Amino acid sequence: MMNAYWNNKGIEQAKYDEMENAGWQYTKKTESAFHSYYRYYNDGDLPGWARGNYRLTQPGRWGRELSTLGQQEFEIRITDVINAEYKRFQKANKK
Repeated sequence: MMNAYWNNKGIEQAKYDEMENAGWQYTKKTESAFHSYYRYYNDGDLPGWARGNYRLTQPGRWGRELSTLGQQEFEIRITDVINAEYKRFQKANKK
């Protein structure tokens, strides 16, 4: 499994950690994306955007799971969310 952010090794991990350490309040959209990531890697719940997409999923132990391509897509999506939120974070913390 790729799950880089789950293992604290995501591409933009430093930005995420900086926002977390600052106690940053995420938007509902960002919280939803993070929750989806958590639910997949903690509970095995397939994200909505991947359901029915057989290119991004494969048969798994307990139903469908993300394929390698699906996991790559998830990491890209979370990285995009972190970058968007980080821009908001920087703007709010400008002096």
